[in-house]
Amino acid sequence: MKGLYFSLLAMGICVPSVSPAQDTYLDPIVITANRTATDLRRIGVSVAVVEDEDLKKARDTSVADYLAKLPGISLAQQGPFGNSANLRIRGADGRYLAVFVDGIKVSDPSSTEVRFDFGSLLTSDISRIEVLRGSQSALWGGSAVGGVINISTRATLDEGLNQTVTAEAGSFGTAKLAYGLTLKDEKLDLSFGLTHLRTDGFSAFGGGTEADGARATRLSFSSRYQVSDTLALGGSFFVQDTWQEYDGYVAFVLADVANEQSRREAGVRSFAELSTGSTEHLFEASLFDMKRSYVQPGDLSSFGGRRLSLGYQGTTEVSDALTLVYGLDWNDETATYTNLPGGKADTRIWGAFAQAIWAPSDSFDVSATVRTDRNSGFGTFDTGRLALAWRPSEGTTIRAAAATGFRAPSIDERFGDYPGSFPFVGNPNLTPEDSLSYELGIEHAYASGAVVSATAFRLAVDNLITYQFGTPSTLANVPGRSVRQGVELAASTPIGEKLNLGLAYTYTDGRRADGKRLVQVPRHDLTLTMDAELSDKLSGGLQLKHVAGRLDNDPSTFAPEVMPDYTVLNAQLTYQVTDSAEAYLRIENLTDTRYEKVNGYEASRRAIYAGIQAKF
Repeated sequence: MKGLYFSLLAMGICVPSVSPAQDTYLDPIVITANRTATDLRRIGVSVAVVEDEDLKKARDTSVADYLAKLPGISLAQQGPFGNSANLRIRGADGRYLAVFVDGIKVSDPSSTEVRFDFGSLLTSDISRIEVLRGSQSALWGGSAVGGVINISTRATLDEGLNQTVTAEAGSFGTAKLAYGLTLKDEKLDLSFGLTHLRTDGFSAFGGGTEADGARATRLSFSSRYQVSDTLALGGSFFVQDTWQEYDGYVAFVLADVANEQSRREAGVRSFAELSTGSTEHLFEASLFDMKRSYVQPGDLSSFGGRRLSLGYQGTTEVSDALTLVYGLDWNDETATYTNLPGGKADTRIWGAFAQAIWAPSDSFDVSATVRTDRNSGFGTFDTGRLALAWRPSEGTTIRAAAATGFRAPSIDERFGDYPGSFPFVGNPNLTPEDSLSYELGIEHAYASGAVVSATAFRLAVDNLITYQFGTPSTLANVPGRSVRQGVELAASTPIGEKLNLGLAYTYTDGRRADGKRLVQVPRHDLTLTMDAELSDKLSGGLQLKHVAGRLDNDPSTFAPEVMPDYTVLNAQLTYQVTDSAEAYLRIENLTDTRYEKVNGYEASRRAIYAGIQAKF
């Protein structure tokens, strides 16, 4: 298997897997959990693997909408497509998540908490997503306190030239056109994707009448060339331009206002894979650049964030039972905007990690990881992770993991200075947040194709950084420990040969150090799915989403308020017109329910979209 995991990590070329809802259960290959290709059943932490076929079946436009259906993940979005979307894993929001696209870390160094905004990320050029739940700082650095989301763009296992065209139109004046190309031979893997979407949208403010539209154009490219038996070279590139209208606050009151945001995010990565005997080497360099500008009544502002990353990873197969994974990385994060002293600030982070993956028997796997990071603003931090996977019988896997993590304050949290009627100033004396994460789970795959799993989890964060009102307002570390804990349940089962049922449920209790509940963390999050083959050419599906037990800040007072529960039903149909073309229909919010994912911001009412996809 030498060299396989480098190709997967660099290019997003996925190993085919069979969905648990089919007749035969095969183990997907996972990269993110151990930074090397590992069978899913041999991993001691919770991982969800989303394949191209899963995304195609659901027909979701945005990545966030699909991921919110998975166990452990919740979504808070402020209105229609393009508006801010904050994913949470086990109650931990975007500041605690490490997000990668084709190996490029895409969180914005100029944002308040160095997070990635999922509000405009499209599914059109995505072929695979791995979601790693739980604290993973020991492998992926300080931002991975809550988990890791590793996204790979379009890839194929089919030889030759393959092209795909998709056209879609529907409610709110929405239109989308996407083109994809892959080329594969004995030495070269190449992929290209181009997508454009525009929509008139609807009012983000729940009481508003002015529609908030958006436009997004995304281009992605990746390639890998096998120079020789021991050397491969490659790289990836993406750029997305997004324009959107959004509603916001006027004197701390949410209103239907004519705000606009323009955003360009771009990333580029190059890599070399070298095989020397029992060791595989990966050398990589990447650059991520984000530019955001805002037009608000009486205000024009712009922000720039950039991250330069260099990395090395080695994997040595000491024996059939023992593999060592180790590496070094360096990141330089820069933020540029007028609200910083001197208009610019940067943070440099050096990291080194080592992991031993040991299989003392055919039924037992252990991975032990240690890491040290040196942050230019805060000094050195050590983290670790221990994960166990035990297979006591055919089809059964028991997982257990414990890990530590940390999150250093962002540039804006330390130095941001926002004068005005309601001034805010950062706190340069903030200290990093420390975390401790546990999980224990069991999964069983039946011969019939049914799969069930249950996982208990706990994430405790010390020195939580929180907002403090005042003149000016600022941020401060709260003494004590905030805790997010709960249970994840998942199941899928075939009913005959034509019908598959699925369930994903998460119970989360998120509390601050003073015992009060964390806002925007739903206590109950349930997704039920049904996929059916209605005839030889017609297939369809239903998804029911129920969210309950939420607190959110009142837009006018910022005091916690109990949010109404909601239940939303989505549906889609696909008709195979020819062997190479299919038409589909997607209905969101089938029952036309009125609800909010974030207090004061409207979610979509009933919306209908129709499209056609052709391959040649």
